Amino acid sequence: MPSGAPIWQGSRRWVVASVCAAVACLVVAATASAVTIVSPSGDPRIMRYQAWANASIMPTPSGVVDLVLDSCPVAVSDGCISHGAPPTIFLGPAVRDRAVLLHELGHAFDTERMTPAYRAAFEGIFGDTRAWRSPPNSPHERFAEAYSLCARHARMARAYTAAYGYRVTPRQHARVCALIKRASAAATAAALAAPAAPGGFE
Repeated sequence: MPSGAPIWQGSRRWVVASVCAAVACLVVAATASAVTIVSPSGDPRIMRYQAWANASIMPTPSGVVDLVLDSCPVAVSDGCISHGAPPTIFLGPAVRDRAVLLHELGHAFDTERMTPAYRAAFEGIFGDTRAWRSPPNSPHERFAEAYSLCARHARMARAYTAAYGYRVTPRQHARVCALIKRASAAATAAALAAPAAPGGFE
């Protein structure tokens, strides 16, 4: 893919592309702990998805994420994310649920806050030494599943198998959730420590 091109990441179901035109904006105010989800088309149904993001028990990506309630406009999946500015999540009719929304927010979190060291630490929990985007069932897709599970469940009583072959024990789940929190805290600290860009009058 050419440098600078958007990266599309999908959820679960393969579909034929459909394109949605953005004509207006509806912004739903988020809590301090949650990302702000915006509907480029002014779709009032966006409020449900903002509530799901607000209820996440994991740190979310910062800033704004556009959400389009239509299938991914490229032949990736019925749900996907394009890493633009801002990122845009597409959710087709078959995947408009909390778990998939949080999976796609997991991709946004990965792009924004997961350093190579934290990605390696995630893989280390499962003994996976592949490159982050190695098919099939790549580590980055398994991370998005892990993020979705952590965002919904503080603890697990038994081993669980999710999409992309992601199988996790209760102990592994606890380690992954703790790692996500550490990665978020480290990214926040790094951003606060960065020197401010000069501007205005002196």
